Amino acid sequence: MTNQEEIQFLISSHGIKLNWLAEQLDLKIQTLSYLIYESPKLDEDIYSKVKESIEAYQYELSFYDNKQIDSYDLFTDEKIHIGMGDRIRIFAKRKYGTLKSLAEAMEISPQQLQQYISGNREPGSKILARLLRLGCDINWLLGGTEKAESYRVYKLENDLKKLQETFDKLNLLIEEVKTSN
Repeated sequence: MTNQEEIQFLISSHGIKLNWLAEQLDLKIQTLSYLIYESPKLDEDIYSKVKESIEAYQYELSFYDNKQIDSYDLFTDEKIHIGMGDRIRIFAKRKYGTLKSLAEAMEISPQQLQQYISGNREPGSKILARLLRLGCDINWLLGGTEKAESYRVYKLENDLKKLQETFDKLNLLIEEVKTSN
């Protein structure tokens, strides 16, 4: 096992975050990532420092490391800079599956919805109100940031949908068992 493979294994097996390790070594995360995963050979000095940091990590007492922190931000930084039309598209896909389904739920034509998505028209208060009633976070739609509550609602809706599908399958199985007896 090479030094790089050993470091990669230790990082993986201990669940060490690269940003934490980069901070410990006073390196940029991109630099550390390159050194560990892409460079042809890992410098002995870097190898020693990484090993020391990893060993120190093992002995740090933290009550919260095992707790999984749930990020309530649905969208990465790149997606914050997208336009309103793209956000409507994301909402349609996330909640309705297709743009056509969203248009039907909004009681507008798919062509009208396409005008908002392409940026040819800006949605007015009536359209924004319809989107709000359908569960779209207007703050996110207009400004690119979504409230944690919206994410919780989204997760609950997905959980409910999955539970409903499971319930429907169970009902079908029960009916099949009843008819076969």
